[in-house]
Amino acid sequence: MKMKTVLLVLLTIAGTIAGLQFAGCQSIGATSARTWAAEKVYVAPGEHDKYYGFLSGGQSGSVFVVGIPSGRLIREVPIFEPRAAVGYAVHPNDPRRKELEATGGAWGDTHHPVPSETNGVYDGKYLWINDLANGRVARVRLDVFETDKIVKIPNMQGAHGIAALSPNTKYIFVNGEFEQPTDGLVTNPDPYTSVVAFLDPESMAVKFQVRVNGNIDIADSSKDGRYAFSTVYNLEQGKDADAMFQYDRDAVVAIDVPAAEKAVAEGKARIQNGVPVIDPKEVPGVMTLIPVPKNPHGINATPDGKYVIASGKLSPTVTIIDAKTLKIVAEPEVGLGPLHTTFDNRGNAFTSLFLDSQVVKWDIDKAIAGAADYIVDRIDVHYNIGHLQAVGGETMDPKGDYLLALNKLSKDQYLPVGPELPEAQELIDISGEKMRMLLAFPTPPEPHDAVFMPAETLRGKVKQTFDLAPEAIAEGKESVMRTGPKLVKVNMTLIRSAYTPHQLDVREGDEVTLTITNVETIRDMTHGFALPDHSLNIALPPGATKTITFTAGKPGVYWYYCTNFCSALHLEMRGRMVVHPKDRTLTLTDWSPAQNVKGKAIPGVPSTGAER
Repeated sequence: MKMKTVLLVLLTIAGTIAGLQFAGCQSIGATSARTWAAEKVYVAPGEHDKYYGFLSGGQSGSVFVVGIPSGRLIREVPIFEPRAAVGYAVHPNDPRRKELEATGGAWGDTHHPVPSETNGVYDGKYLWINDLANGRVARVRLDVFETDKIVKIPNMQGAHGIAALSPNTKYIFVNGEFEQPTDGLVTNPDPYTSVVAFLDPESMAVKFQVRVNGNIDIADSSKDGRYAFSTVYNLEQGKDADAMFQYDRDAVVAIDVPAAEKAVAEGKARIQNGVPVIDPKEVPGVMTLIPVPKNPHGINATPDGKYVIASGKLSPTVTIIDAKTLKIVAEPEVGLGPLHTTFDNRGNAFTSLFLDSQVVKWDIDKAIAGAADYIVDRIDVHYNIGHLQAVGGETMDPKGDYLLALNKLSKDQYLPVGPELPEAQELIDISGEKMRMLLAFPTPPEPHDAVFMPAETLRGKVKQTFDLAPEAIAEGKESVMRTGPKLVKVNMTLIRSAYTPHQLDVREGDEVTLTITNVETIRDMTHGFALPDHSLNIALPPGATKTITFTAGKPGVYWYYCTNFCSALHLEMRGRMVVHPKDRTLTLTDWSPAQNVKGKAIPGVPSTGAER
């Protein structure tokens, strides 16, 4: 009896376990696509994303940094526009504002982010981006995620396509999309033309340019560094839309970079606005035109370096070109409105279809061989996709896990916010044979292109505090010095929760040069310096030093204060600038922290007694 009871208990337990296992299997089998997708993109609080995504901001004039796969916006890096939130180029006398205005104005249109490469993969040092509106290129230092330098490119309008010359970033080359008379004069009877400009990545100097007739669009490089490829539309050189569609074919331009360098060295380039410009008509062999369906758009080199692929835009085909021989090897049909192509690590290409609102996945080798089953998969996106980018798809080391669709319209994707809707970005899983939609997330206007960088690439390279610059102000070295009747120099430090000095005495109309250092030594302790009614807002991360010159305004008391919440005494972190009337007779003196009182009177300044 006892044995039967034991067996009964064991059978009951076994049955219960089996039932639980069956229920578990049933539960797993019923796991929805939504749950699966949510788990794929979920990054728990305190955990980090696997990749940095750098998205161009379009008319926002910036670069958006998002985490992938979460889609979380981490930072917006201002490039060509002032940004009060981070104290970037806000004040008219800010050196960065002056750089913007000197190179083209305080707004821009960013399209194509391009990281620096070493051995064909991103090295985490720099990121470059174009300004279509003003013919400029900017460089961002990725150790601090700040704009480092901006240059205006001579002889160019509409800096559009941009690429690094693989594999080691010998040049950054930029396409001028808008043709103009060769000498810049509207009376020039010669045909309009444009240039591809080659910049030194360190100095940012334009080393040489190659003249191209037509509108030069998107750029990419052969993986061996020999050719700079660009799509060119409007070989007709029409000045309106109707005139731009006359030819059945336009071209991919292949510039032989060593041949161009040789031509410059041999003096075969003409100097125009200080830059050597090569005319391919005068120097044969520098440029090859490869005919492709009219008005092509994207151009992308495969990770193995064998091919470059041009997208037809007005044709349902892409053109596959041998990157060594420059011969067309295939022209497979992929769908309506192909714009751009990216790649995984398994021999597949992914092309954006603007009119179909789809991403199409296709097998490169099968397409070249003429196999009937070269199309692997299609997935709908929302809506009218432009660029797309797979992780590492522009490098020699694609990852084959995620792809981002950068869509031009969002329509019903998000809560309505007036007539101007958010931009729609969609993250797609490409790790299996079938593509699967994971995530949609909005961004401000208007990302055009994106690149991704493994978090490991930047680990240890991104600074958390700035290295002290030679001009940094040390604690105990703060000062206010009157260097002339209308000139004041202020050396200031800030730390939780005080400014030193905490008061400035100046006259109306004084030119005040302020050098300010955040002397904090721990990360994430940014302080700000905002001066009301003077258009002055500076953000200083730990260790940073910035200098700005401004003119003291009308007589009164102006409280400068910290804009970045920093401690329990954040509200008390303030100081005051006392502006005295310019015609008042008083002693204006130097100040130092050692004295913490007024020092000697300044020669040449009338004195009848000071006021505090």
